Amino acid sequence: MILDQIHFIIVEPQTPGNIGSICRACTNMGVKNLILVNPVEYLVDDTFRFGWGSEELIRRIRVVQHLSEIAGEMNILIGTTNRKRENQWPIYSPKDIAVELNCYLTPSTKIGILFGRENNGLTNEELALCNYHSTIPSATEYPAVNLSQAVMVYAYELFQTLHSTPQYHWNLATKLEQERLFELIGESVETLPFKTRNGTTAFVNLFRRVLGRTKLESRDVRVLYKLFGLIKKK
Repeated sequence: MILDQIHFIIVEPQTPGNIGSICRACTNMGVKNLILVNPVEYLVDDTFRFGWGSEELIRRIRVVQHLSEIAGEMNILIGTTNRKRENQWPIYSPKDIAVELNCYLTPSTKIGILFGRENNGLTNEELALCNYHSTIPSATEYPAVNLSQAVMVYAYELFQTLHSTPQYHWNLATKLEQERLFELIGESVETLPFKTRNGTTAFVNLFRRVLGRTKLESRDVRVLYKLFGLIKKK
């Protein structure tokens, strides 16, 4: 099934009830892959009570201690946020994200939807790892929705939209390959005979912004790696 390639990744969830509700939402919409990063102890009564009907998913949740353990496995990462930030990337609605992802899906593609903490969401550093940023439009001045509600919205839009696979089979680069490329870009920039206005990190983030929204295949990364490798050697 198409949704087998989608992984919902929850960073440091703090309440078992929310974890149970997330599992129920995922089960209802056919999302089978749920990853918790450094979660609270969740194999307790509240989780099973709020996650009624999703016991199978609760018992096979994958747990990691750090986001870095899982991010490198993904080809595409989508970061969810409700905060406005400086140098804001293009923001996609859940429906727009589902349409975008429909172009990426192949049997080998791994896509992660990243959700932040209940109290303060994802950090800027975590969002910087993501290819896309997404938010749920809201009519209120306080746009934050409950974590499990956010999961349901994204799961629903993905379920509704991802009904076919593209004809072309993309061999998308993993996040690990992409991050190694960005590291090399930074190292290459340091060798150039000029200084960037806001420093190397900000300059590399421009490449993240552009390349992060393209369908980078492994062969594309290899070409760029060779190019910036030659620049670094000069």
